[in-house]
Amino acid sequence: MTHMHIPDGILPIWIWVVGFIIMALALGFSLYRIRAMDMKKKIPLLGALSAAMLVGMSLPILPGYHINLSVVTGILIGPSLGFVAAFIANFILALMGHGGITVIGLNTLLLGSEAVLGHSFFYLFNRLPAFWRAALATMVTLFITTAILIGIVAMSHIDLEMLHHGEEPGHGLQKGGSVSTFAAIVLSIGAIGWIIEAAITGGVVKFISQVKPDLLGHMLHKDKYSGIR
Repeated sequence: MTHMHIPDGILPIWIWVVGFIIMALALGFSLYRIRAMDMKKKIPLLGALSAAMLVGMSLPILPGYHINLSVVTGILIGPSLGFVAAFIANFILALMGHGGITVIGLNTLLLGSEAVLGHSFFYLFNRLPAFWRAALATMVTLFITTAILIGIVAMSHIDLEMLHHGEEPGHGLQKGGSVSTFAAIVLSIGAIGWIIEAAITGGVVKFISQVKPDLLGHMLHKDKYSGIR
């Protein structure tokens, strides 16, 4: 949902340059943090979840909406590796023409933020069962990152008709359509999509908590609120 399918040459230069700079700093910090991890176990998960994100973002489930699977990625492999997975997925999608090269930075920040926030909210909602814990973390995270997306569009002052490219929400806006109209469309479509993605994320996390709980060992407390139900 928060992946911008915008071709090169549309966004103001300063926005995508700043996006690349912030992405580079965040990616460097993430790579620094994962140096101490046991990568023998993490690399296969990183590859599998990056591939899952690629598939999810390539298949629309609603008009103008696809799932990102970034929250479940952040929950399963943590915020640092989740950010790396977001970069990998966005880089490959850009090479496939699924959004321009210049928006890789902004798209990575959006999806990477979903991995970080999803991981954080999943940890905070530790008194809920696994399904609802993951589902609620997904809903809150996607609302926040969609608001950030709207903010980026508002700051760019671009012709919103340009967002018709690809599957980006906004189809049907007339030339010069207002940001408020764009926001209303994105949020209305998004609300349905968030529920779908929350259900998928909750189901995946609940299943893993039952059959392979060690994958969530860094997240689940060993008490009656562990969420393994």
